[in-house]
Amino acid sequence: MHIMKVDREINKKRESSRFPSLLISLAVLLAITCSLPSASSALIGIKEGDPPKEILLEDLSGTIHDVTDLFGRKPVILVFWELTTDKSFLNYSLDELRFLNDFYKKYHDGAGLEIFGIYTPEGEKDIPAGESAAVRNLIKVNKIKFPVLIDRGFKLFREYGVIALPSTIMVGKTGKIKFIYPSFPIAAQPLFSEQIRNLVGAAGVAHKDKGLKIKGPDSHSIRLYHYSLQMYKKGLLEQALSPLMKSLALDPDFAWAHNLMGIIMWKRGNYEDAVKELDKAIKLDKENAPAHFNYGLLLFENEKFDEAEKHFNLSIALNNSMAEAHYVLGLLYKKTGRPDDALKELKTALALFEKRKITRVIFDSSAFHRISTLYTLSELYAKNGDDKQAMDLLQKAAQVALGLENVTDKEHLYRSRDLMIYE
Repeated sequence: MHIMKVDREINKKRESSRFPSLLISLAVLLAITCSLPSASSALIGIKEGDPPKEILLEDLSGTIHDVTDLFGRKPVILVFWELTTDKSFLNYSLDELRFLNDFYKKYHDGAGLEIFGIYTPEGEKDIPAGESAAVRNLIKVNKIKFPVLIDRGFKLFREYGVIALPSTIMVGKTGKIKFIYPSFPIAAQPLFSEQIRNLVGAAGVAHKDKGLKIKGPDSHSIRLYHYSLQMYKKGLLEQALSPLMKSLALDPDFAWAHNLMGIIMWKRGNYEDAVKELDKAIKLDKENAPAHFNYGLLLFENEKFDEAEKHFNLSIALNNSMAEAHYVLGLLYKKTGRPDDALKELKTALALFEKRKITRVIFDSSAFHRISTLYTLSELYAKNGDDKQAMDLLQKAAQVALGLENVTDKEHLYRSRDLMIYE
C-alpha cells in the first residue's frame, strides 16, 4: 500500500492551516507504506489420496515421536507452522493452533484424534535459546495440548513440499491423506470444522455453533481461491490466475473470487475487466466491504469522484475500521476542495493505521540524517511562526523519505494497484 499524489494547488489563504494538515497526511502515508502483510505461498509436493511421508521428530523436551506409527490406525492432523515475524499483522499460525486445540480437547480421548504441530524454525541450523523460549512460551500461554515437534533442518518442510505457513494435512484412518490446505484464513474455518468432523466420524452430529455452518461456494472452489490468494500475496500473478479461474468455473457466484480477479486484472493493467469483476463481486455480495473499496479506487483513479465517494462510504459503513477507505476518502475530499472533511477522514485513517503492527522503515544512513535535518529545521521554523517555510521543509523530508525527490510525476505517490484489499 503506497501513497497518493499530493495536490499542490492550495489556496494561499489557507497557508497557516496547511502545516498541521500536512503532518497528519505524512503520518498516514508512512503508516500505509509500512503496513503490508508478509507474503506466503502454497503447499505443494503431495496431494490428497497419497500416503503421508514418514515422520520421526523430537519435541521441545527431546522426546522422539514416531508419528508414522499412527498412520492407518488413528485420524491424524499435521499443521506446519511458524512464529510470526514483526513484518506481519496477520498471525494465521497462532490462529490455527488455537482453533485445532479446541478440536483436540474435544476429540482426542473419545475419537482418538491426534494432532501434531510441526514447528518450522527460523533457520536451518540449531534453534537459538531465545527462539526455543518463544515457542515454549507460545504453547504455554495459549494452553496448546497437542504435541509440538521441531522440524530441524527443514527436513519435512522440504519432503512435503511446504512453501506456505501454516499448512494443514489431514490423514484418515485408512492411512491416506484426505485433506490439504495452505494458510488459515477466517473464511476457511467452517470448512476445517467440517473436514475434522468427517475425519473423526462425527459428520452427522448437529452443532449449535452458528460459526460452524457451511454455506457459500463449494469446498474445492474455496481451496482453489485460497491457493490463488497465496500466490497473489507472493507476487506471482500468473500463477494466481489459473487456480482462480478454476475456482470461478466451479462456482461463478463466488464473490470473493471475483474481487480477487478484479484486483489481478487491475494489477495487469486491464481496467475494463477489473471493473467488470469488481462490479460482479458487489452484485453477488452487497456487504462485501473490500469489493466496494476496490471498486471505489478504480472510479477515483478515473476521476469519477461522486461514484467513488459513494462506494468508499459504503465500505466504511460495512467496516468502519478499514483504514484504507478513510485514507482514500480523505484524499478524495482534499482533491474535491473539502479540506475539513479531508482532515477528519485522514485523522481517522491515521488512528486506525497506528493500531496495526508495522515494520520500522529503514533508510540509508545518509538519507536518514538528511530527513532528520529537514524535519528538525521544519520544527524550528514552525516554532518561530514561519509555517510556510516549515511546511516546505517537511514536504521536502517526505519526498526524500518516499523516494520522490526527483520524480516530477506525482502519480507515483499513489499506487491503487497496491492499495486494493483482498480479504
